[in-house]
Amino acid sequence: MRTNTGMGELDRVLGGGLVTGSAVLISGEPGIGKSTLLLQICDTLGREKKVLYVSGEESGGQLKLRAERLKVSGKNLYILTETNIENILNEAKRVKPDVIIADSVQTMYSDRVSSAPGSVSQVKDCTMSMMQLSKSQGITVFVVGHINKDGNIAGPKVLEHMVDCVLYFEGDPNTSYRLLRAAKNRFGSTNEIGVFEMLDVG
Repeated sequence: MRTNTGMGELDRVLGGGLVTGSAVLISGEPGIGKSTLLLQICDTLGREKKVLYVSGEESGGQLKLRAERLKVSGKNLYILTETNIENILNEAKRVKPDVIIADSVQTMYSDRVSSAPGSVSQVKDCTMSMMQLSKSQGITVFVVGHINKDGNIAGPKVLEHMVDCVLYFEGDPNTSYRLLRAAKNRFGSTNEIGVFEMLDVG
């Protein structure tokens, strides 16, 4: 089953919309607009779905200000500012969302792993935990992964093999245009690209 995100360009790159129970990795340089894009689709998704937005990067107050600027309503949108994956999973079991947005996986950590957040083992373990939740409960999961200076997703390249869909959000931060392309898509073509213009209202 597919769900429209409310953004035609994103839906086309995904292959026609979000697939229930799928895991999507959206990556790009910090500040390119990944969080803005994902917060905006919460407005449409929230009309029929319950969305849990997990932020390890911004406070609840910062997210509220951005949501107001983007004119995103709070209907069915739950905000969790947390980085501990065990706490995130417990909250997800309580809220029972249809969609989880994890922003970003580099900030998250598990008590089971001794290394620091953002390390290969932490990123892999946290992503795997969310994948298991996605597949067992039929929850669609968006995982945000920042790209480092080498152009790779910070953390393991193995992330790309774990998820169903890998999207790259690209563009020059000094211009208003952004490109979204799929490097991997189990549910559609990787030949589509989406074109976005970044404005003050998203």
